[in-house]
Amino acid sequence: MILCAALRQSWANCDSPGVLVSVRQLYELFPDLMPTITEESKNRIGDYYQLLSVTPDKTNQQIVSSYMRRARKKLIASRKQGKAPPEREEYWRLLDAGFVLRMARLRLSHDLMGAYQWLVSEGVLKGDGTWDLTDSFKKSQSSTQTLPKIDVVIVEPKPSEEKPKLPRIIELLQITQIIGTEEVKAMEAQMALAPEVSVERLVLDSGYVTRQEMNSLKLAEMLLDEGKINIAQFQVAMYDERASGIRMAESLQARGWLAIDVTPQGQ
Repeated sequence: MILCAALRQSWANCDSPGVLVSVRQLYELFPDLMPTITEESKNRIGDYYQLLSVTPDKTNQQIVSSYMRRARKKLIASRKQGKAPPEREEYWRLLDAGFVLRMARLRLSHDLMGAYQWLVSEGVLKGDGTWDLTDSFKKSQSSTQTLPKIDVVIVEPKPSEEKPKLPRIIELLQITQIIGTEEVKAMEAQMALAPEVSVERLVLDSGYVTRQEMNSLKLAEMLLDEGKINIAQFQVAMYDERASGIRMAESLQARGWLAIDVTPQGQ
């Protein structure tokens, strides 16, 4: 994603105004990936890039290469000593870093929280859990007239208008508790920013469900519309699929809720 690349490039170049613009825009699109930062959570936020000795703008392949080198070095050292890897907690953090930075959503979540803390350390943000700028940063930016402008497409209904109804797929994801309020906000922001992209594509790209699970959701949408199953039956069958791997359609049939053989297109 262009915004992700912009954030990482600005972070690597220590460009605080650029980081501020990118991280705010990404937060508007993915509020679910950045939980509320509290005093307690601040101590758990680490910079995995620094741990792996790479800059934020490195590719996944470069990150994996650095991770493998450092992990191998730790393991070789432990074999020579004939015991568990030294500095065990640091080794576990190294494993966490390798896992997190290889996964797109986990890496973006790490970047949002890490960049936020970096902006606090640079004196850009107050660090009280809000996006309020420090007085010193405001003054420095106003003097050069380069205060970053935040231009995010957010569609809000007028007071007299009803809030647009969510797409059925999003509603089904909520019903099964696959996503919550924050994820819904993220989807609404993404749909407003990229209306040409299908909701199905946005959900898959966000990693909320697999392609197989998406096929089951589409099947459930059809069965619900036709009155062949009810919401409670759908919830149970979808839980079966996510918890035990039994396909939703198979669960419905095994429980006697769906007498006919109905499979979604492509399965």
